[in-house]
Amino acid sequence: MRLVVFSDTHGRVQLLPQCVRRTSPDILVHLGDHFRDADILSREFPEIPLYVLPGNCDFMSRAEPDTLEFFAGQVKVFATHGHRYGVKSTMDSLLNSAHFSGAQLVLYGHTHIARIDYVSGMTVVNPGSSGLGGEPSFAQIDIREDKIAAKILPVSPKDPYM
Repeated sequence: MRLVVFSDTHGRVQLLPQCVRRTSPDILVHLGDHFRDADILSREFPEIPLYVLPGNCDFMSRAEPDTLEFFAGQVKVFATHGHRYGVKSTMDSLLNSAHFSGAQLVLYGHTHIARIDYVSGMTVVNPGSSGLGGEPSFAQIDIREDKIAAKILPVSPKDPYM
C-alpha cells in the first residue's frame, strides 16, 4: 500500500496531479494550508481515497476536524496539520497524542520543513511544503504488512530530459 502526502500547498496545485501519476498511490492525504487545494485531487483521481485536514490558514473550515485517524492496511495513521500541537517549537504534544492513539504512522505539516523521524516505534513524517518555497516536496510512504518506508520527493522532478 502506498500513501502520497501533501501539505501547505497555499494555492499552488498545478503539479499535484503529476505527482500522483508519478507515484501511483492507494491513498492520498492533504494536511492543510489550503485544504480546498485537495479538490483538484478528488476531481482528477476520484477512485483514490482522499483524507483532507484544515491548517491554520484555512479560516473557513472551523467545522472540519483538526486530526484524523485511519488505517492504511494494518498501520494506524494519526494525521494533523500540526499548528494546534505547536510543532514549530516542540514535537512533544503531537507525539504524545499520536502515541496514545496507538498510531504507528504520524503525519503533520505546518513547518514547511520536510523530515522523517522515528520516535518510540512511530514513523513521523512531514512532507514539507508542497506549494511554497524553493523546492516544494511531498511524501511517499510505502506500507508492507506493518513495515513503513517513507521518503521525501520533489514536487517537480529534476529530469534533464524534460
